[in-house]
Amino acid sequence: MKRILSIILLGVLIMNFVACNEVEPISTEPVTESQAVTEPENTEAQTEAEPVILDKSKHYDFLFIGNSYTQYNTMPEQIFAKIIKAAGYDVTVTRITKGGWYLINSAKSTDEVGAKVDAAFAKTKFEYVVLQEQSTCPALEPGKFYDGVRQLTAKAKANGAEVVLYSTWGRKAGHSVLNTNGWTNETMTWKIAAPYEAIGKELGLDVAFAGLAFRDVYSKNNTKVNIYDNDLTHPSYAGSYLAAMTIFAKITGVDPNTVSFKGTLTEEKAAILKEAARKAVFETPEIPAQYKVTSEGVKMEAVDYSVDCSKMKNLTAFPKTALITGIKGTKNAIASKKYSTTGLSASDKADIADMGYGVSVIGIHKMSSSSKGYTTAVENLLNGLWSSSLMANFEFDSEKYNIKGEVDAKSKYTGLITVNLGSKHKIDALGFASGSLKGFPGVAEVYVSLDGVNWTIVPTACWDNVNGTALKSCGKMSADPNGSTSTVTCLFDMGDVEAQYIRIGVVVGRNDSENYYNTINTRELLIFGEKID
Repeated sequence: MKRILSIILLGVLIMNFVACNEVEPISTEPVTESQAVTEPENTEAQTEAEPVILDKSKHYDFLFIGNSYTQYNTMPEQIFAKIIKAAGYDVTVTRITKGGWYLINSAKSTDEVGAKVDAAFAKTKFEYVVLQEQSTCPALEPGKFYDGVRQLTAKAKANGAEVVLYSTWGRKAGHSVLNTNGWTNETMTWKIAAPYEAIGKELGLDVAFAGLAFRDVYSKNNTKVNIYDNDLTHPSYAGSYLAAMTIFAKITGVDPNTVSFKGTLTEEKAAILKEAARKAVFETPEIPAQYKVTSEGVKMEAVDYSVDCSKMKNLTAFPKTALITGIKGTKNAIASKKYSTTGLSASDKADIADMGYGVSVIGIHKMSSSSKGYTTAVENLLNGLWSSSLMANFEFDSEKYNIKGEVDAKSKYTGLITVNLGSKHKIDALGFASGSLKGFPGVAEVYVSLDGVNWTIVPTACWDNVNGTALKSCGKMSADPNGSTSTVTCLFDMGDVEAQYIRIGVVVGRNDSENYYNTINTRELLIFGEKID
């Protein structure tokens, strides 16, 4: 029996051995994409590619395009250039920047910055172009950001340059942008980094995640090094150093810890920043899934800021009629005294919009907090004083309004400014006493009314200082009761139209850049004419 059992056991073992070593027959069924396994032709290609080290025997031309985040501390020329030269590279660094500017503007040949970009490309063949977007644009207006990168990348590629994106950071705790958008420093960091990553993937561009390096330092509550300026948004010298070191490491593939340049920093502070830059480049943190975005098919929404100004009459001399002063409407008050630097309540907005005042505003959101004089921002429009400390400086809300003052998403008006002369007048001219032709006006249409209900447009007073003919000044306004004079006066012909009410439909307010289009920043509304008995 034992012998029989041994023979059976031996047979089982032999069968198992054959089964384990049997060659699987080749399947004749088609292999799906998910099932397919491609054998590498070269096993070295499966390993992560080593960063390309720049050739130290060659000269490289760099061009930085951005705004104040690049401009602060003259980062490209005074920090980045010194870092890369200390590492042994021969470079020339050019910077084209302007505060608050968007990449989409810098891509336009008709833009003041864009013209400089075109001139730089025409003059120099750059090896590298570094692009930095306005600090909130990637999160709030991604299509605008993507289109700006696309257009500038096309120009850079045509020049023969490689493009590197300079991804910025979340603002420091306490900054109003965080409060307004419901962000924290961390969430803003990811909301900025994700669109940079997306457009980088779409166009095959490297991204220097300076913002992630910022977050690394800031999140550790490192009291030894402050990377933010006192305004809680721009970089301190240390912050600019950190950004420059991150860009340097991304482009050259060189470990920042091997670079000797420390600028005005101590060895200890420089070491902290170098390590943060190294981690951001060589150990780039994965962007959390909830922040991931795609740029594919996402484009800037076209916004029409233009009005018909073909009949505009921009006066170049003061009219013969007198300036109308002491305008207090039918409530015997210049304007509402309501004020807020963070956001007006519904009741406050309603009071400010009351047409019984000499001047009222529909759509106002908040006032500037940079001067005590701005607490009377609305009243300053008609107070008869040209002082720079009594500016009419305020911001409109996100709604659009029709000329009747109703919320209307299809309308073009960002806000409405109404003057109640208190009685019927013949109006000769309307305009502004201001510091420049950028604070206000921008783009607007002007209407008049006898009853405050029915409105008639005045074609000669409709202007477009963004898309139309550039406006001209009459010169300085005569001195106010305090002896102050305005720098520039812009007036439009009203054609002796008869009215009690004048309403300005504001499309674009402050004309510095698109970032300020919803802002008014002027000294005084001016109305010339006479009362009709």
